Amino acid sequence: MVGPVKLGLRGSAAPGEATLRRRPPPARGAAGAVGALLLAALLAAGCGQEERPDQPERPARVLVADASGAAAMAALPDGGLRFGDLETGVVRQADARGRVRPGPIARVKVVAGGQSGLLGLAVDRRDRTFAAWTAPGGSILVGRVAPGPTRLVWRGPPSARLANGGHLAFAPNGRLIIGIGDLQQPRLVKRTDTSNGKLLALDPDGPPEQRPRIVSAGWNNPFAFTFTPTSALWVADNAPGDIPERLAPGGRPPRPSTFLELPPMTAPSGVAAISRTELAVCGVRSRRLERYRLRSEGRPPLGPEGAPLATDCSLGVVALADGRLAYATDRQIKVVAP
Repeated sequence: MVGPVKLGLRGSAAPGEATLRRRPPPARGAAGAVGALLLAALLAAGCGQEERPDQPERPARVLVADASGAAAMAALPDGGLRFGDLETGVVRQADARGRVRPGPIARVKVVAGGQSGLLGLAVDRRDRTFAAWTAPGGSILVGRVAPGPTRLVWRGPPSARLANGGHLAFAPNGRLIIGIGDLQQPRLVKRTDTSNGKLLALDPDGPPEQRPRIVSAGWNNPFAFTFTPTSALWVADNAPGDIPERLAPGGRPPRPSTFLELPPMTAPSGVAAISRTELAVCGVRSRRLERYRLRSEGRPPLGPEGAPLATDCSLGVVALADGRLAYATDRQIKVVAP
């Protein structure tokens, strides 16, 4: 069960990013690239993209060379980040220069496959790390995973193979926000007593049985979301099949007058705030890290604008404290200055 609908959540920015459309996420393989199902999704039906510059405006550089499956990332105040392995549930930390701290920060037991595994990370102002993952028992769990032993803060709905969502970010009011996809049950999205297709606010110090408050509803898979420096919540919504994918304000149900349809074959896996008026969206199918410009409230964004920031973005993107964007390819974490 979830709490009553409360729209219009606002407040200041926090880190954490990344999912896939209704396509399986990366998995390790003999070639060290993404899994066969994701490769098939990326290679299939590549038409529909309008012709735009293919070369990035600025070169990216490798921050972490060994970061397979980094679908969960969270920025740190010193310019570094924490990142998790989708398949193993291991969380590691890198500083602003990419030096990885020896040993894991945390580890959770996950069930991987499809769009399952370690899905989200967020770090609060007290340097506590929270994670969202699909557990062996078949549920989506949220817990504080560091420091100290794991403590559950929410036992969510049963997971599905696709459209789990699971991205985490802290809202300015200190609530922990999680996006839950439709869990392959779209008929439940409109119901106010389910988690399907919603952004939910959790008490990070609450018990596993807490009832989250609905921030907004009506989404297909709101995995990719972020807060801007002016506290506005924005969502890049994944969608199955031919349903349009949307870049929309996240504090209310998505309305046609306020959202922008993303280019075909995007499959947004992450969104990060470049500034008060610009967002960067990573697409697992397009492989592009694109720039979008925000306009006044009630008007849809503009974009994608100019050349892409990167053409190998895959699993997500997060804004670092020093202004750079960190994005995950299939095997590495790279940084680019937007």
